[in-house]
Parts: sequence; C-alpha cells; structure tokens
Amino acid sequence: MVNQKGGVGKTASTINLGGALAARGHRVLLVDLDPQGHLSDALKLLDTATEGAALADVLLGKLDPARFGELPVTHSEADNGGILDVIPTTDEMFLVGPGMYQLKAREMRLKRFLAELADRYDYILIDCPPSLDVLTDNALTAADGVLIPVQLEDSTIRALRLLFAQIESVEADLRTDPLVIHGMVASMVDRGSGGLPRSNIGRSVLKALEGLGIPILATVPRGVSITEAWREGDTVATYAPDSEHATAYVEMAKVLEKGRS
Repeated sequence: MVNQKGGVGKTASTINLGGALAARGHRVLLVDLDPQGHLSDALKLLDTATEGAALADVLLGKLDPARFGELPVTHSEADNGGILDVIPTTDEMFLVGPGMYQLKAREMRLKRFLAELADRYDYILIDCPPSLDVLTDNALTAADGVLIPVQLEDSTIRALRLLFAQIESVEADLRTDPLVIHGMVASMVDRGSGGLPRSNIGRSVLKALEGLGIPILATVPRGVSITEAWREGDTVATYAPDSEHATAYVEMAKVLEKGRS
C-alpha cells in the first residue's frame, strides 16, 4: 500500500484488505513500515515486539537472521484457518531512515527479510510511510505489486505522478522485473445519489483517475464501520462483515486471489 500523500487511507486499506483475506482462509502478514505506527496502534499491537527483535533491528542489520521468525505477532485467527499476523513498528523506526543511508544494499534489506518468512504466508501486505524515502524504496523493491489508496482531491493527480516516477526509478535501478500495479482504492468517499461522489471536485477527480488507465478496485465510502473497527482493534471483516465497507475489501481480495491463480 503506497502513496507518499498522507491521509489517503493506506493503513485502513492494509488492515481491512488483510482482514478480508484472512476471513477467506488465507495466511496473511501485515508489515507496519511506517514509523508513525498507525497500523500497530489500530490493531492494539504497539509495544508488542519481541525484546531485541524488531523491524528496525532487521533493517539496520543488527538482528541475527535466525531470529527473524520472532517478529510476527498474531492478531487473530479465523475458524477456516485464516491467520492475520503483524510485524508491528517500534519507536526505533524513526531512526532507521538516516541509519540506512550508511549501509550497503540498503534498498534490499526488507526484501531479504521477507524472503525468509514468505513460506509461512499466502499474502504479505506492507503499509508504507507517507514519503518517497529509503523505507518506501525497500517496500517497492520487496513487493510483487502495489495498491494505491487515493482520496478524491485536487492534489491527488500530482501526487500520483511523483509516485509513478519513483516506481519507474526503482524498477530501473533495483528490480529485475516490473511491479504489478493492481489498481487504486478511492478511500473515504462522500457519496451522493447513484453512489457517485457528492462534490463536483470528487466527481471530476474520479473521472481524471479513470482516465489514467489504472483500474479503480473499490470506492470505500465514509462510515462508522471502519472507524469503530479501528477503535476496537479489529478489522471491518470481523467487526461488520455485512457492511458495504467489508464488501469493498472482499472485492479487492478477490482481485489479488485472481492474480495468483
């Protein structure tokens, strides 16, 4: 989940897409790569990292690879075998960016780490920070594809241009294969009649996004279901499984499932 623009719903999308995949029986790992820790906080997993074994230690090369398996913390398990695990952030992540600039192959650190855990999970979702820095470069290097949460605001198109330029740079310099751009997720949409955005700005930005040639996988409306699930430390798939919000994330989950088939 990547977009350097803050407040576009990256964390909510990561949590609730992960919850939808787990509810469908998949083993899912969420990685909180944002030093601000909103994902860890939302799922009530701040300060749960194993002593001396945190994501910051991995990225700075301070952790023995034999301990990598200690990092995931289980959030929930579904009756059908689905699992939602999380690698929470810690305060030390605020120091990782500056520290990594002194390291060799700094953009490959997350990829090498997640490769050690890949056999344990069907899906690994990375919640990126709101910046185009070395942490985001690590995510773009490690991932198979990207999902881009957006809001229907005038600044969205310019932000996307910057993001696409960053993706092209990473593909040229750090990857041997292109990233799959699965699509965009329009978050916190104020809907009016016919399910369309209520405002003229929202409708015009949505039309401009549709003209980019990148699929819009879902438009997630504003509503209390996501907010209340967040407050309870839960995913909307569990808290309000019959809500239109949960349905939107299930449709996104199906897109990822289809991509793997």
